[in-house]
Amino acid sequence: MTMEIVPVAPHVHGWLQTKLSDVVIKHLWDGIGDDHEVNDKGNMFWANVVQPHINAYGERFNHEHTKIPLNGEFQTHLDKLSVCYHDKHEWYPFNNKNGMYSFIIWMKIPTYHKKQNELSNAKNARMQLNSAFTFQYLDTLGDIITHSYDMNPDMEGTMLFFPSKMMYSINPFYECDEQRISIIGTVKVR
Repeated sequence: MTMEIVPVAPHVHGWLQTKLSDVVIKHLWDGIGDDHEVNDKGNMFWANVVQPHINAYGERFNHEHTKIPLNGEFQTHLDKLSVCYHDKHEWYPFNNKNGMYSFIIWMKIPTYHKKQNELSNAKNARMQLNSAFTFQYLDTLGDIITHSYDMNPDMEGTMLFFPSKMMYSINPFYECDEQRISIIGTVKVR
């Protein structure tokens, strides 16, 4: 008796990670206004970073999560580009955004994850998440999976690009008076 055993791996959506060029980072720094909004002068960031990420995401994962047929009848646009200043002890609990895609870019990270997790509140924790950015999602068995990015200065200039419905949180840092600075954005469909 013979039988064919066929493995089936369900499709899951991930995210894209990119180290942005110094030219792009300077463009973003120069665009930060007093109102916490970032001015994308000449749409340089949109054309050279966001649109290629939308295309790359579609090629790698597809756009099915949007539930919108992207057949040329709809146009994507950058709905929001804002700067966030995070002070010590600030925690942004798990949330998601209303849109097609979201992204975060770390502009300044004044702390080191390892040192932050030597503090008494994290030293013996099962998951050391001081000064971390985390995604949470369900696997095919319904278990909650946490994927964590350790916040260190070498992550400056890194962008994560992901479906807006994806749950994420930004965990606090301690014993540092400098601000952590990030830029967040949302891509929507018209």
